[in-house]
Amino acid sequence: MRLSDYFDPDLILLDLPALDKGDALAQIAARLFEKKMISDREEFLSDVNKREVQGCTAIGRCMAIPHARTRTLKKIIVVMARLRAGIDFNAEDGEPVRLVFLIGTPEDRAGEYLKVLARLSKLLKENGLPKELLKADNSAEVLELLEQAENKLP
Repeated sequence: MRLSDYFDPDLILLDLPALDKGDALAQIAARLFEKKMISDREEFLSDVNKREVQGCTAIGRCMAIPHARTRTLKKIIVVMARLRAGIDFNAEDGEPVRLVFLIGTPEDRAGEYLKVLARLSKLLKENGLPKELLKADNSAEVLELLEQAENKLP
């Protein structure tokens, strides 16, 4: 399984002008709906927010991985959003989040979804990767950085 199979250049959002967590998630959902990746923007956003209430998805070091299973998708997707300014995601380390990796999956793909979540979590622990992603100029560079980091994983 390769994470690059789940990323789409149109779903790499650089310098998203989000004001808070809810705004960031709403802007991501709007892009997914605009690109016809989800069938219902409000339902998708509701599913993501329900998961957020269950527990913090901030993983520290300025990153969060909100995720949800939803009937609004036909395939697993991963969106990367780099926020223009850091926002509070209630991270344990107290750091504001600048990088959001939202994972959405159809309800019937739980096993694959957990593998994607685990692989992405492992990938983001690469020491220099978050700093490089914060400096990337475009979506092609982001995809290249992610692929290079993934190639280093066992």
